[in-house]
Amino acid sequence: MKTRARLVSVTLSIAMLALCASIGTAQLSGAASSKAPVKIGMITEATGIYSAYALEYQQGFKIGLQYATKGTGKVNGSKLDVKWNDDADNPTTAASDFKSLVGAGYKLIGGTADSSIADSLAPLAAQNKVVYISGPAADDAVTGANRYTFRSGRQTYQDVQTAKSYIKALGTGKTVLVLGQDFAFGQSYVTDATKAFGALGDNVQSLLVPLTTTDFTATALQVQQIKPDIIFLAWAGTTGAPLTAALQQQGVFNTAKVVTGLANIATYPFYGSVGTSFNYLSLYVANGSKNAANEYLIKGMKSKYNATPDLFTADGFVAAQMMVRAVQTGKGTNVNAMIKGLAGWSFLAPKGQQTIRVADHAMLQPMFQVSLVTSIDNVYTPVVLKTLSATATAPPVTAHFSK
Repeated sequence: MKTRARLVSVTLSIAMLALCASIGTAQLSGAASSKAPVKIGMITEATGIYSAYALEYQQGFKIGLQYATKGTGKVNGSKLDVKWNDDADNPTTAASDFKSLVGAGYKLIGGTADSSIADSLAPLAAQNKVVYISGPAADDAVTGANRYTFRSGRQTYQDVQTAKSYIKALGTGKTVLVLGQDFAFGQSYVTDATKAFGALGDNVQSLLVPLTTTDFTATALQVQQIKPDIIFLAWAGTTGAPLTAALQQQGVFNTAKVVTGLANIATYPFYGSVGTSFNYLSLYVANGSKNAANEYLIKGMKSKYNATPDLFTADGFVAAQMMVRAVQTGKGTNVNAMIKGLAGWSFLAPKGQQTIRVADHAMLQPMFQVSLVTSIDNVYTPVVLKTLSATATAPPVTAHFSK
């Protein structure tokens, strides 16, 4: 009997070992079959004069990621692991962040609001053979930089083309002053505006102010001495408020017509009542278009942040759409496949239909002309006057590289 009991015990032990081995094998198989997350690196100005833009961009990106992944945060079963880096509006920090991401195996990198920084990161994308989706930096030079570089937003050429009919309507032979900041963003505006407005028969002059300027009294006096008929104001960042105050103090807005880009919502009251007479171009306003993507963005901003989409929220949304497209076509690791998936892609964005041009990766998109109206309780609201098609504002091809 003891021998039989011993045999039964041995048999049971063997069965239990087999069962454990089977369970262990199944667990290992399950672990092996789970997909590794896809790494996406984002570089933004969480601190610095463009921090408000970076926040809008980041909020839009997060909502856009939910839209593009249908709420799953995954593409083809792989989770998207997004790492955010603060470049503090410092080119050296941005370059270091970029190289660190490359060293950690990231093949998809996006971001930066500073045009000079975007210009410096584009060559790093080509050197390291990774996909770089710039945004919301606007300098023309990002377009066509290399086959690895894309952009999620508009460029200064598109702004100037949107403003062109305003300038034309104000008459020919006028003195037009391009007032901007002395770095890639402002310099790009001077180049585009001189060519576009000069072709209308106007005398185009420029005044570029150092980025470090905080007291704009001297700037306002210089503008006053030039006595422009039209000021094309191309400005970005938090220093717009003191600049505006200085120009108003010198009575500049009393003698010159102003054409400028409508900035983020917080700046709407900056110009006071005179601002309602300005001619505004706009890259995005929440009430500028009606489509599924824009409705999703508006609802997402309301539910997540109790806010309205702002100037660069849509750019962040588009960047997320582009990242998802890249992962869908190249799994976030096959750079050539991701480039092919993005180049020539046409898709519905919050602004409407947008297309990434194959030849130079320009982002073809609608643009808006708007006015700013104020209510009796001093609330400023943009009103869309005209939507310019992607074709009407398309920049000239600046490079030719294959998909």
